[in-house]
Amino acid sequence: MINKFKSITNSKFSWIIVALIAIPFVFWGMGDVFTKGNSNNVAKINNSTISVSDFINHINQSGLNENIIRENLDKNIFEDLLSVLISQKLMEMEINNLSLNFSDKTLKEKIINNQNFFDNNNNFSRTKYEKFLLENNLSAGEFENRLKSNELQKVLFNYINGGLVVPKFLVKKKYVNENKNISVNFVNLEENYNKDFSSQEINEYIKSNEDKLKKDFINFSYVKITPKSLLDTEEFNDEFFRIIDDIDNRVLNNENIESIAKRYDLELIFVNNYYPFDKEFELIYSKKNNINQVNLIDNNSHYFLFNIDKIENKLPDINSDKFREEIKLTLKNQFKFKYNKNLLEDIQNKKLTYDDLKEYNNTVEEILIDSVNDNNKFSIEAVKLIYSLPEESFVLVNDPLNNIYLAYINKISIENNITDDQFKNYLLKSNSEIRDTLYTSYDIFLSKKYEIKVFQNTIERLKNNFR
Repeated sequence: MINKFKSITNSKFSWIIVALIAIPFVFWGMGDVFTKGNSNNVAKINNSTISVSDFINHINQSGLNENIIRENLDKNIFEDLLSVLISQKLMEMEINNLSLNFSDKTLKEKIINNQNFFDNNNNFSRTKYEKFLLENNLSAGEFENRLKSNELQKVLFNYINGGLVVPKFLVKKKYVNENKNISVNFVNLEENYNKDFSSQEINEYIKSNEDKLKKDFINFSYVKITPKSLLDTEEFNDEFFRIIDDIDNRVLNNENIESIAKRYDLELIFVNNYYPFDKEFELIYSKKNNINQVNLIDNNSHYFLFNIDKIENKLPDINSDKFREEIKLTLKNQFKFKYNKNLLEDIQNKKLTYDDLKEYNNTVEEILIDSVNDNNKFSIEAVKLIYSLPEESFVLVNDPLNNIYLAYINKISIENNITDDQFKNYLLKSNSEIRDTLYTSYDIFLSKKYEIKVFQNTIERLKNNFR
């Protein structure tokens, strides 16, 4: 959810809209707002507090299973839930401050004109309305309050951008900027990155970076469980999964791996000094922090029952082919980075001319890009970058396979003919961009109006209650 916790306080109105109606915003910083103390409240907006009870009720209304919350505590799920609650509270406060209203009469008309509650004669059906409430476990009051809140939010958004009219020249300008025909000459730089590294260069790199190159090697024992090893059949049948459930229960009851393997006559295999230069036990390695703990994991075509009993951080065998290939790749990436960095500096300092293209590659290709969405050759991000530059500009771009090219913008032709359908499409785009700018401006205004404090100690205490 966007930038997790601090984004709430970094951008108040932006967060409201992002959390509730998913409109994109530009975020900007306000500094650290986390504070200590106030154990009965989780947050404070100006003089209005959000209590622990408010937050717990919000969690319950979210419909999230308690186990899901517990499993995601370290992934900021509490912070995400609090973000939404703060957004809702800010929305309510702003609506009240502006004295925006949505009458009960209008609310009633909204409900009775909802086609979801119509009978076969296209008339409002009280029976269908009440059935809807029952199916969604809602009282009439809860549903009507939610509906009223949603409508008030729409009134607030209309208050901010209502009456917005985009001038025609801005629409046409946007169309022209995105539909220019751009002739680009380019050369592929990939061959320039191919450098052979000597054994001496590799050894010197290892010696200079010994500590950074150390890796965690593990010793573990494992059992590979398949229908064949367990039941002498190729079929994943009910009996197989019944036994898997039984093994899983024994793991949860802390039964050791030797006992489980013996019970089902499974071969226990020991592996020492493993690091995933190969992928055979990559999934087991991903659980390396679960040391001295029996684990059962699904590995698609089979199950692994395993126990990691040792982790050792050390330098791999420097003569290992796989390790040396890894070093070569690192050196190649470093060389590529320096090469591109020097080239970008030349571009920035305007040291390149069109004739220099052949110095980087004898094969100079040409392509005509007809719109900002034309990604037939380069990635869409690269095309957008090209469209932001003038004629006779150099730029480094990539294709969807991440090959790198040096490109020269040779000629830009303006496309002025715009059809009615195109005009309507670009009117919507322009309207959306200006609306987002208005929201950002309003966001800055509100940053001076509301001060948010989050009581981190209370959040941590609540987290501990879920662990």
